[in-house]
Amino acid sequence: MQSDPNDQFAPLFTKRPTNYQPNLFTESKQEFTELEKKIVVLVVNQIGHMTLKGEIKEKANVVFTIPFAELTRDHHKQIADAAESLQSKRLIYRNDAKGKFDFITPFPRVRSEVIDGKRVIELTMFADVVPHFAELGQRYTKYDIDVMLSLSSVYAQRMFEIVSMYHNRGQQEFSYSVERLMMMLNCPSRYTFNDFKKNALEVAQRELQQKANLVLEWSPAKKEGKKIVELLFRVKTPQQLAAEAVSHDQRRVNNMSINEAYTTAWQLMKNYKLKGFQKDHILADLTLLDTFFRIDSELANGVRQNVKNPTAYLVKSLGIDQLKDPKPKAKKQPNTPQSTLSLFPQGPTLRSGSAKSIGAIFGDMIMNE
Repeated sequence: MQSDPNDQFAPLFTKRPTNYQPNLFTESKQEFTELEKKIVVLVVNQIGHMTLKGEIKEKANVVFTIPFAELTRDHHKQIADAAESLQSKRLIYRNDAKGKFDFITPFPRVRSEVIDGKRVIELTMFADVVPHFAELGQRYTKYDIDVMLSLSSVYAQRMFEIVSMYHNRGQQEFSYSVERLMMMLNCPSRYTFNDFKKNALEVAQRELQQKANLVLEWSPAKKEGKKIVELLFRVKTPQQLAAEAVSHDQRRVNNMSINEAYTTAWQLMKNYKLKGFQKDHILADLTLLDTFFRIDSELANGVRQNVKNPTAYLVKSLGIDQLKDPKPKAKKQPNTPQSTLSLFPQGPTLRSGSAKSIGAIFGDMIMNE
């Protein structure tokens, strides 16, 4: 197979931080393995940025070069094996309800080359295939390429693309029929729903949380008898989960009696190095007490990050960092340790136990009722 003189050669490889790809590509069935998918991701990285710059020529094949070093340091045989199998893998667009289908082999030619002393994979994409990768339109999928390349499961790779597609629209919820999603993820036809959940969804869920900092949850959206036929997905960031936890804590506090609030606050104060008169001041002012609960919850749930000194941060946020002890200082007696005591040295209706979060304390209250 000779190179077509009209072939367009992509610029020398430069990895950009963000990938752009058509949503049609995101929702296609893809037959790629994990390593093949990484090769495709790097091609998408190049063609997406060429598209944004208007560098794609009409009706021209496009030739890409991907350095081996972007895929592995020394396992070159794995790259050769992936390149060989990639040449026959397909994208599949199929809609049986409308009687439409399109089966595409994106890379009819894949070979190795040496450019400037570096080994590369050279991939040729036919002109009529290019639009499936390059036509971004008004809606497209955008994601961080380093996160994608860090994922070790093809199911996690594909779910990251799908989640990113909805994130671009500002959607944190989306739904798919089980049949369609299994098709998109190229699950084996023998898979039961439990196989799909265990081997695809749960694997993707773990990787997305560990490597993409995304929490993926799902629940049945539709059933036919006992069979789950549609799933509703929810995607949240740790920041969103932390904010929800703070709101949950605040609702708990709002439902407490004043005595429960004092008891809970006194327990939470064990997490800080507060002086006795500072504790008294907080307990004596309901506005300060409410602010104390909020700040403590934000610190405990990670909303306030990189706080090196929680006590100093707390008293500053409460506006009591300049507060002086209102009690006159007693003359220090020999061999008598000096301390600043609270008006309530044992704490109001104090229960024994180590410092806890609002949730843990609230749970103890329920258990003791």
